[in-house]
Amino acid sequence: MKKLVLPALIVAMGVGAAFAGNKAKVSETAYRFDESQGLCIETAQMCGEAEENPICTWSEDSSVQLKRLSNPTECGKVLHEILP
Repeated sequence: MKKLVLPALIVAMGVGAAFAGNKAKVSETAYRFDESQGLCIETAQMCGEAEENPICTWSEDSSVQLKRLSNPTECGKVLHEILP
């Protein structure tokens, strides 16, 4: 019985690490704030939460950071690029 516990624990830790690594690659629709309308506008770009990656920027204006939608008049957390 003792000989099975350690290998089972190692396998369980490996599976957990694999799921944690995939979570960083989850993508979501990114939004930009349009000051003239006072609204968050949906973009066609997909971004993620992996903070170690560069910040996601709008393809039409690279100075505009893309964010998660909090509500129609407020964009929330800055999103990051999804790297392969």
